[in-house]
Amino acid sequence: MKKFFIALCLSLLYAAGVFSDDYDLKKYLAFVEANNADIQAAHKDAQIAAQTARQALSALLPGAGFQAGYDRNLTDDMRPAAVGSLPGGGPLIYQDVDQNYDNQLTLGIGVQQKLLDPQAIATYSKARKGREIRETALEAARQNVLCAAKKLYAQTRLALTVVGIRESSENLSREICESAERRYRTGTATELDVLISQVDWKSKITDTAEARKNAALVLSAFKNLAGIPLAEDVRLTEVFDESPLSIPGLTEDGSYIAGSTITGGSLAKRPDFQALVMSKQLADISKKSAYSTFAPTISAGFSWGWAGMGNDTLTGDYDTTSSKLSVTATIPLFAGGARIAAVKAAGLEQEKAALALRRKQQDIERQFIELRLRFTEAKERFESAKSIEEMAGRAVALAQSAYTNGAGTRLSVSDAQDKLDKARLGLENALFEYHCVYYDWELATGNVR
Repeated sequence: MKKFFIALCLSLLYAAGVFSDDYDLKKYLAFVEANNADIQAAHKDAQIAAQTARQALSALLPGAGFQAGYDRNLTDDMRPAAVGSLPGGGPLIYQDVDQNYDNQLTLGIGVQQKLLDPQAIATYSKARKGREIRETALEAARQNVLCAAKKLYAQTRLALTVVGIRESSENLSREICESAERRYRTGTATELDVLISQVDWKSKITDTAEARKNAALVLSAFKNLAGIPLAEDVRLTEVFDESPLSIPGLTEDGSYIAGSTITGGSLAKRPDFQALVMSKQLADISKKSAYSTFAPTISAGFSWGWAGMGNDTLTGDYDTTSSKLSVTATIPLFAGGARIAAVKAAGLEQEKAALALRRKQQDIERQFIELRLRFTEAKERFESAKSIEEMAGRAVALAQSAYTNGAGTRLSVSDAQDKLDKARLGLENALFEYHCVYYDWELATGNVR
């Protein structure tokens, strides 16, 4: 009974719209950036890289330690010892003497510092560069996810719009079918008219069901990307302009504006390209690190110690202090060829990183050519779809006028309305494709916000 009552309350709350929210594009992107698992994982990678850099830095800083100890001797160590001799140089007189103290307290402090360690310096340089790469990779992941989120928002809006158009078309076909059945009963329509209208209506039901299924699937992906609960009812409030967005750096026909350095400027802004540049720098550091294995290392240390001993007291019977300063130099002589092999391997990694960088630059140039062609195609498709939608709307108006004046039929109105629905779907698809091109252009230029 209790479970039934809770389920009933939740159902009423959902029905009342309590668990629902409005999302414009800005709000949705904020949710994605805050809750997306890929972005969160990239944040963790950047944090791990920062801790690795701190760990590498610690090898260059002084190391200090403190040690304290206390010993309590439970038994006396009695050993014979010469305590005197007879007058005139006789034999020595021995007596058992306690060789230890009841209490022994020791304190010690030590400090170590590497004065010269090329390998430690190279390790820290690699860790620091790795941290920069992870931070750049985080920005690349953020821009990729936000670009996908923008396109998914547009796709969800398109799917919901398609549902609305399909439902409207289905309702109109149902009304035409009911009208044909009434006119057939009065003898003003033929059985063929009824059958044609019924087939048209039934096919529209299938189209509407498929549109609802597609919208539900897209909505699930829409919520998952932003970490929105699947049970939450969302409403998309962003209104896309009927006129396409203009792409900076391109003219109306899709060619580059004179003097535009859009590709070169984008290389400096694109985090994925900058990450490869840093990877090349990391390969350079790795080669220097390989050479550093041939260099000597120098370290210095200082230690200070104090010991106090006593029988009836903790200390005081015998106290002593000591201090020492040391300098150690290590010169590597032979390692079986491992160091030479490491230098050669680092050189090959340098060449590999340079090839990856050059290949990425070629891919980016090809990507801009593809985007420019997609822009031209999307713009022409949008203008064509808009013109077709206007003509289809005019055709519906003429068909309805002819039907009202008795010069047309309901089927001709239905046919005109079908063409208008298809024209609207074409226009929405063209607008969606154009926005996708625009979002991809933002990603290609490193300007995803």
